Amino acid sequence: MSEDELAIESDKNDDMDEDAESSEDDLYEQVKQKRAAKLAAKAEIYTRTSSPPSLPETVDGKRHITYQIEKNRGLTRPKNPRKKYRTKHDKAQKRRLGQGPSGPYGGESSGINARISRSIRL
Repeated sequence: MSEDELAIESDKNDDMDEDAESSEDDLYEQVKQKRAAKLAAKAEIYTRTSSPPSLPETVDGKRHITYQIEKNRGLTRPKNPRKKYRTKHDKAQKRRLGQGPSGPYGGESSGINARISRSIRL
C-alpha cells in the first residue's frame, strides 16, 4: 500500500473512532438523564408534606363506625365451643387414667415377689 492509501485509511479509522466516542458519550448522557429523572420522580413521591392528609368529609358531621370498631375484639381467634368441650373431656380422661381401675380393691397389681428378702436377720 502506498502512503496515500494508508493516510486515507487512518482518516477513516479516526472518523469511526470519533463517531464511536460520540455515540458512547451520547449513550452515557442518556443514561445520566434517565437516572436523574428517575431519582427526581422518586424524591417527589417520597417527600413529606407539611399538611396532614385530608379526612373524607361527612354530611352529618359524624363518621359511621365499622363493625370491627364497634366490637373492638382485637386479635382474638374465633371460638368453637364443641372443640373446647371435646379437649376438656380428653384432658379429664387422661387425668383419670392415673387413678387406676374403678371397682373393689384387688390388692397390689404387681404382686409380691417371694424370692426377694429385704429384711435383716438377727
